[in-house]
Amino acid sequence: MREIEPEINYSRKNIFFAVFFLSLAIVVSRLFYWQVLMSSQLRAEGESQTLRKLENKGLRGQIYTSDGYLLVGNKRVYDLKLDKKNFQGDSKYLAYKLSEIASQDWRFEDASSSAQREELKKTIEQEVSQKFQSKGNWPKLLDNLSQESKNKIEDLKNDYLAFDENYERFYPEASMAAHLTGFVGRDENANEIGRYGIEGALEDELKAKAESSLFKMDALGFLLSGQKYDSKNLNGRDITLTIRRDVQNLVEQNLAYGIEKYQADRGEVIILDSKTGKILALAAWPSYKQWQYYKYPGDVLKNPSLTRLYEPGSTFKTLTIAAGIDSQVITKDTPCPKCSGPRQIAGYSIKTWNDVYNPNISMIAGYAKSDNTAMMFISDLLGTDHLVSYLKKFGIGDNINIDLQDDTRTPFPSKIGPVETATISFGQGISTNSLELLRAVNAIANQGKILEPLIVEKVFDQQSQTEIPSQIKEGEQVISKEAAKTVTEMMIEAALHGEAQWIASKKYTVAAKTGTSQVPDPHGGYKEDETIASFIGFAPASNPRFTMLVKLENTKSSPWAAETAAPLWYKVADKLMILLNITPDK
Repeated sequence: MREIEPEINYSRKNIFFAVFFLSLAIVVSRLFYWQVLMSSQLRAEGESQTLRKLENKGLRGQIYTSDGYLLVGNKRVYDLKLDKKNFQGDSKYLAYKLSEIASQDWRFEDASSSAQREELKKTIEQEVSQKFQSKGNWPKLLDNLSQESKNKIEDLKNDYLAFDENYERFYPEASMAAHLTGFVGRDENANEIGRYGIEGALEDELKAKAESSLFKMDALGFLLSGQKYDSKNLNGRDITLTIRRDVQNLVEQNLAYGIEKYQADRGEVIILDSKTGKILALAAWPSYKQWQYYKYPGDVLKNPSLTRLYEPGSTFKTLTIAAGIDSQVITKDTPCPKCSGPRQIAGYSIKTWNDVYNPNISMIAGYAKSDNTAMMFISDLLGTDHLVSYLKKFGIGDNINIDLQDDTRTPFPSKIGPVETATISFGQGISTNSLELLRAVNAIANQGKILEPLIVEKVFDQQSQTEIPSQIKEGEQVISKEAAKTVTEMMIEAALHGEAQWIASKKYTVAAKTGTSQVPDPHGGYKEDETIASFIGFAPASNPRFTMLVKLENTKSSPWAAETAAPLWYKVADKLMILLNITPDK
């Protein structure tokens, strides 16, 4: 007979199974909660711990001369940071050592004297010391250091210093063509942005591209197998300018010589290829160092050949002559019946520049002698509307349409009465800029057809590995070929027998004209003690290869273009003939 178990054993079994099934239910419910209900959230959290956003950024496009020399490139630089949280040591001593190294960096090349260098070291030392007191870890002690400076700092064997790698613009040809290249500054969000010149005008072409992508990483921060980091080229487009390095260098050196010799406040020299409109060189003084742009006033950073308006004076007479010849109201031999004395117009007495008069002077002689009354006679025959029409066809008052940020429309007089018509005919009472006038005169060198000045030779696209050449931009036929030929003959006569005849070339036939213009006074009238001296022309006259403008402002040695701008023009032209391999035609 089986023995009956005590009732207490049944109670224990029931409790055991109850606990077991309750625990199982809890485990199952939790698994359901985490694996089903919370699966999306857990997956997202897991991915956030293994995924990394990596940014691949290219370099800004580079700028070259037409003959292949790098003008503006990208240089690797380094920012120095400090592990301030763990730093142990003498902060004053470290700041002193860092100032010694940083003061020798290439950025401070203009601190030439020992006194300047010592002052610079003290300034850097003080700035670094202040950064030791800044809030937060890893303050930036120094930025944009060269590789040489980085190596010297690494030799200090300080474990609390680290470097971030970066790139900035550098200039293998120093400040050459600064007004053409422009510089890279910062916008309101501290992002790089091109300012002025090519850098500003072609910002969208030059700026680097950037891409961000998510990648799965292992615990050590390496890409998991099977993934590739997309390293496609994100560099900005490279720009090749039309300027030649040798010609640009020639122009800059001679402009500096002219500024000193003739004691000028400002100056410009621009050379165009007469048949294409390509700018072979453009130099302006004062200039600046692109990497130290912040040290210069705004008016120095702007390209004066586009932004600095002036009344051109007698060089403008070339356009009046061209309008008269093309419209056939004069020939080069037409005598002037109104050139025996000052002209009385609307109550004003308008004189010649030297108060000398030549009754019945021919147009070719009047142009060579820069006779204001001869120009007024032409404007009488043309009439205001006809004269204005020709000037606008020559591009006066219009944009240059060039790839430079400073390009703006110049103002054309809104009200032109009899007095204004008379003064405009000899280049007063109307404003232009240097490139605008050069474009107009170059139309005569180009058989009467306008050519828009070009500064970009080609663009190279890094992504597609394709080259995009610029197209020559021809405008309208302003005057006929026959008229252009006649005006050229008159310009040759002006060069040979005008005010600058003493410096005329004995090897080459030059078609050119002097201009000595007055400077408007903001309070009315003109300044008595300032002039703008200019000389504009092309050569060889029978088959022009270049058209050049030289302009000097407020020359102290002499106010006259024939004694300042003209000699400088010929000095540049003589060497330019050799560089362009032009055979003498005399």
